[in-house]
Amino acid sequence: MRITIRLFWPLLLAGPLFSCSRGSQELQVEEEAVEVVQFEPAGSFLQLQVGNYWVYESFSVNLETGEETPLLKRDSIYVLKDTVIGRSEYFILEGSRLGQSHRSVLRCSGPEVMDAEGRLLFSTAAVGDTAVLPAARLAEGAESGEACLYHVGGVEVPYGVFDALEYRRTFTLSSSQEEKEESRLRRQSDFFARGIGLIKYTSFFPNQPLDIEMRLVRCQVK
Repeated sequence: MRITIRLFWPLLLAGPLFSCSRGSQELQVEEEAVEVVQFEPAGSFLQLQVGNYWVYESFSVNLETGEETPLLKRDSIYVLKDTVIGRSEYFILEGSRLGQSHRSVLRCSGPEVMDAEGRLLFSTAAVGDTAVLPAARLAEGAESGEACLYHVGGVEVPYGVFDALEYRRTFTLSSSQEEKEESRLRRQSDFFARGIGLIKYTSFFPNQPLDIEMRLVRCQVK
């Protein structure tokens, strides 16, 4: 009997050791599987520095024929100054956009771009994700809309050719039952290039098959 007990003791001790060893291996595998994903800061695409400015020229694009017509009108946007709202740094942009007086207050924090109220506009960490637009951000004549961020390559403007982030808003326009469903969808897009800022933006005429494109011709980026 004494011999039997001596033989069992090593087995009883070995059991917990094997169990601990197996658990250690499993824990190690789980730790190795964790991957930290890095997202590029939104600021590298917006270039919000006081004194930066951008100048754009306008084109009309016929959506039915693809014909482009220079409109000989220009927009300009510049970063006027920085300010503090709720202990966070924001930048005030002024100028003209699509021929109208323009003013916006923006903030970049990591991958996110936010407006003066702290509402998220888009995030470089959510490329390909679709979000429903609130009523306050719908285009004129639209009854609903959604937004999504895309990577696009080879965006050509007079200033050069760039890979860019496209912030695309798709709107469903109000219409009568007689109109075709396809004609109700229209888009607006902003294209941002790394190290440059906003290189192109588009809008549309609700009642015409025309888009307006503003393309970068000159800029100063610090």
